[in-house]
Amino acid sequence: MRTMGEVLDRNKGIGPGFDFLRIALAMSVLFAHSFLIAEGEKFQYSTPPLALMHASIIPMFFTLSGFLITGSALRLRLKDFILNRGMRIVPALVMDIFFAAIVIGPIFTTLSLREYFSTYEFLSYFANIVGLIHYVLPGVFESNPFPNTVNGSLWTVPFEIGCYAIMALIILTHLLKRPRILLCAALVFAVLVFISLAYEWVPFGGEGRIFTATNHFLKSDGRTLYVYFLAGILLYLFRNKIPFHPAIFGTAILLFFLAAFDVFAALPQMPVKLLLIPIVAYVTVYVGLSPIPRIPIYGRGDYSYGIYLYGYPFQQALVTLFPKLTSPWLHFGISMVLVTGVAMLSWHFIEKPTLGLRRKYSFTARKGDAKEELPTAAAPSSCLVPAFAGSDRE
Repeated sequence: MRTMGEVLDRNKGIGPGFDFLRIALAMSVLFAHSFLIAEGEKFQYSTPPLALMHASIIPMFFTLSGFLITGSALRLRLKDFILNRGMRIVPALVMDIFFAAIVIGPIFTTLSLREYFSTYEFLSYFANIVGLIHYVLPGVFESNPFPNTVNGSLWTVPFEIGCYAIMALIILTHLLKRPRILLCAALVFAVLVFISLAYEWVPFGGEGRIFTATNHFLKSDGRTLYVYFLAGILLYLFRNKIPFHPAIFGTAILLFFLAAFDVFAALPQMPVKLLLIPIVAYVTVYVGLSPIPRIPIYGRGDYSYGIYLYGYPFQQALVTLFPKLTSPWLHFGISMVLVTGVAMLSWHFIEKPTLGLRRKYSFTARKGDAKEELPTAAAPSSCLVPAFAGSDRE
C-alpha cells in the first residue's frame, strides 16, 4: 500500500491537487458568503449540505496550511521562515485593509467624509493588520441584509498569525525532528482546546487590555483551527507511514457526511469532534496529493488568498449597488467574476512582486530556494487558511 510520502516523492515533492484544492476552498467561501450577504441574518447554515460546507472549509484551509508549511519549516532558519510568511500574507492584507478604509468606505458611507475620517471606527479598522479584528467602518453597509460588516473573512487573521507563532515555537524547540513528542503534545493540546470549549472557558478571561487582545486569538471555536493546523503538520511529518488509499478516503468522507447529518448526535460531542480532526485532515491531504489538474483560468498564479481576502467587501458592495440582487446564486456568479479579477491584479502587481524580494533578504532564497515547495525524499524529512495554504504560502 502506497504512503503519502511515496506519492509526494513520485511527484518530486509537489502535491498535484493542492492548486485545485486552494481555489475550490476559496470559491466555497465566496459561495457560502453569497447566501449570508444576499439573504442576511435570516439565513442559517442549517441544511446538511451547507452545514457540511460551513464546518469544513476553514478547517481544511488550516490543515492544508500546516501540511505545506512544514515543508518550508524543515529547511528554513527561523528568521527566514518568519520573513517568508510575513512577505506572503502581509502585503495583500495591508492592501485589503487600506482599500476598504480609504476607497470602499468613503464611497459607501452615509456620513460626510469629514465625519468618516475622524471617527474611532475608521482608525481602529487598521488594527486588523496585526490581528485585532474590527469589522465596522462608520456608516458603511448599514442597510445591507447583513449590515455593518465590511469584511467578515478577517476573523481568521488572528488564527493565521497564531499558527505561524506555533510553528515558530516548534522550530525553536526542534520538535520537527521529534515527531512523536510533537504528536503527544498536539493530542494534549487538542483535548485541552475541546475541554475549554465545552466549559466555555477563555484564557485570560475577564476585562482589561490583556483579555481584549488575547481574545482575538483564543475566542470561540476558532481555537480548533490551531488543532487542524497541527494535524496538517503531523500528516506531513508522518507521511511515510500514513497510507494513501481510496478506501480510507472513502471511509473518511462517509464518516464526515454522517456527522454532518447528525447521525452521531446522541454520542458525547467532544470525542466526535476530536475524531473529525484526523478525518478532515486526511481528506484534505488526500485531495491535495491526488492528480487533479488546475482550473485553467486560475493556473496562472496563486489567486486563492486574494479571492478569500477581498471577496467579502466586494460582495457587500454588490448588494449595496444592486439591492434587488437577492438571489444567492446570481450573487455568487457575479461576485466570482469580479473577485477573481481583483485577486489576479493583487497577485500579479502586489503579492508576486513582493515574494520576488525574498531573494534579496533571505539567505535560503539566495541559495536557490526562493520558490517554496514540499521537500522530496532527498530533503530533510525528520522531525501551514485562507495567507494560509498558498503555493507555497506556507
